[in-house]
Amino acid sequence: MPDQSESTEPADGTTPDETILPAADPGADADAAPDPADSGAPVHPSYPVRTKRLRLRPVRRDDLEAIYAHRSLPEVALYLPHEPHTREVTAETIERVIAGEALAQPGDWLDLAVEDASGRVVGEVLLRREPGEPDTGQVGFAFHPDVHGTGIATEAVSGALDIAFDDFGWHRVIGICDVRNLASAALMRRIGMRHESVLRDSTFFKNAWCSDSQFAVLADEWRKAPARSTDERAVDRALSAFLGAFTRRAGEPVRLDAARAVLAPDAVIEYVAEGGQDVVRMDVEEFLAPREIFLNGTELTDFEEFEVSWSTVVTVGRALRSSLFFKHGIRDGAPFSGWGRQHTQFAKTTGGDWLIESVVWEES
Repeated sequence: MPDQSESTEPADGTTPDETILPAADPGADADAAPDPADSGAPVHPSYPVRTKRLRLRPVRRDDLEAIYAHRSLPEVALYLPHEPHTREVTAETIERVIAGEALAQPGDWLDLAVEDASGRVVGEVLLRREPGEPDTGQVGFAFHPDVHGTGIATEAVSGALDIAFDDFGWHRVIGICDVRNLASAALMRRIGMRHESVLRDSTFFKNAWCSDSQFAVLADEWRKAPARSTDERAVDRALSAFLGAFTRRAGEPVRLDAARAVLAPDAVIEYVAEGGQDVVRMDVEEFLAPREIFLNGTELTDFEEFEVSWSTVVTVGRALRSSLFFKHGIRDGAPFSGWGRQHTQFAKTTGGDWLIESVVWEES
């Protein structure tokens, strides 16, 4: 939650996008590859691989314009390890990934073009043969913004993991994204990948230290993750509405009605100072009123906070959520960021809604 006395560190203030690619361009070390038959390279399926609506097949030189169309966009390049592409850079990238598409060497990337029903290439899904560990891989993806929200990215990444496990015989696949890249994190959770860790300030990315979330799934877990319950999803929505209410962009006015709507009238909010030596206890308005004033002032012009990892326990009429959260924004003209932990207790009303009974949070 925004706090006038918070301790913060500089970071870029950005918005999420449904893109995740490696920390270095795939194929950047594309020397002459050995014979795949002698290198332990996986056996590839017959391409194209078909899903319900899509076709996946290795990128070709004649995909230049389609791939340039999304890699050149600033919103797509936001979390990629490069600035928006020129056409020449896209052409060079295609040459590198073609050289490594057999996955003959550990560290090589296979870049799969994603074709929709019309034959248009709408994005890419990449699979990397991990160095150092046999039968493990990494997945990455990037899509044109005009297919976001259609389920195409989810379907394509799921199809690529089918290839990784069913055709390549890999044991484990990971995916890594910037913690601010909420869309990519949500996609990986949606397809059944497990959030394993947060790597704080792990990469120096576009002139700033950035933190990454790592996801993973094992072969024997793939397609077997139990469906989350209706109550778990309802708790997700309630906490998302609560945290999202504090978002401010470009100095726009902020109202905390959405936070009030998910707080029980007698909810208790406690802030634990670092070290646990001091606890500030507040009722709903003691908590919300000063933050609404602060968010609408001139000091904090941009602010966003969200969960990076969490666990939820649901019992009869009660739920407990434990979260690691990240916040970032612009204060007095300078970017900042911070981390914290939050424990939120919910109660289910007779009408079936989940309301927040208590919040305890601390910042690090």
